[in-house]
Amino acid sequence: MSTTALAFAQRPNLQAAVERSTRQTRVDAFDRALRRVMDEYRIPGAVAGVSTPGVRPWLAARGLADVASGRPMTLQDHFQIRSVTKSFTVTVVLELARARRLSLGDTLAMYVPGVPNGDQITLAELAGMRSGVKNYTQVAAFIEAFVADPARQWTDAELVGLATPESPVFEPGEQYDYSNTNTVLLGMVVEKVTGRPLGQALGGWLLAPLELSSTRYPPSFDARRPAPTPYQVDPATGDLEELPQANLSSLGPSGAIVTTLPDLLRWGRALGTGRLIGPRLLQLREGLATPATNGPEYERYGLGVGELKGWWGHSGDGFGFQAATFYDPATRTTIAVALNSTQPEHVAVEIFKALADVVRTR
Repeated sequence: MSTTALAFAQRPNLQAAVERSTRQTRVDAFDRALRRVMDEYRIPGAVAGVSTPGVRPWLAARGLADVASGRPMTLQDHFQIRSVTKSFTVTVVLELARARRLSLGDTLAMYVPGVPNGDQITLAELAGMRSGVKNYTQVAAFIEAFVADPARQWTDAELVGLATPESPVFEPGEQYDYSNTNTVLLGMVVEKVTGRPLGQALGGWLLAPLELSSTRYPPSFDARRPAPTPYQVDPATGDLEELPQANLSSLGPSGAIVTTLPDLLRWGRALGTGRLIGPRLLQLREGLATPATNGPEYERYGLGVGELKGWWGHSGDGFGFQAATFYDPATRTTIAVALNSTQPEHVAVEIFKALADVVRTR
């Protein structure tokens, strides 16, 4: 065989070797970024994933799901994703708008009576955190009741009822104020329009079409196993306090969904690409974004979706669990993260940002 022919024959093998080396370099960079943030914040366990079309996904489970038994975290663990739930609830509202079952300009009073300014607040203002309805999780009566009995069963109407005496905190559309009550109200709207419990509506409009078979909206407690133990971390010492399981009805349409990392990664891509709502409504939900002046760390917040570092998605944080999933239109990459711990810092978002930096530099 001539030298030229031999070089030509070897070229595919050389190219494959270069691709393997590049892929391994990328994997190593993701591993280092995840471990660095986990060590810095002393968190017990985490799962994380990065997915780009045409590239083998990076999926990682690190640390412990349960410290007492030493059970390691796995990709099959079911996480309570807290406020990432809001992106699901608002997406169903947008789907109903696309199907002409409702309009984003409809007022809240058309579906849910008794809320101050309900005849002026639009569904879009609820979805964009601009309604002026008080956040029920900041009401003293809710905090006292939750601390006294995390297992208490709540109805959505009871949660809203706690917020209405302290509403409005401003006139509709005047300001941005991150309020869990907004999304609880939107869940009630979905139930009114569809005639079905929100869990069933989510299943029919979102979970089944996207084949999110490990995702559910529990009415009280999550029974899926395996599931990690929730912890509160003392960031100064790394000491862990095991937290009791909370009744997810206390979060309702604003924070009750439970899922796995693979499903969360798939959801992040569908959310960022507008797969279920189409390009027009995706442009609207992002185009209506305004500066996020309180609540979670976003630069801007649209209709059930936030922007951070040019990525679009949602985060969740509270009572032993943190989560985040974001999509980057520039690289078509999705990142998802979930933790079984909480502390003053939103560590899931810190992990997302560290992984996003790797994506943007590769």
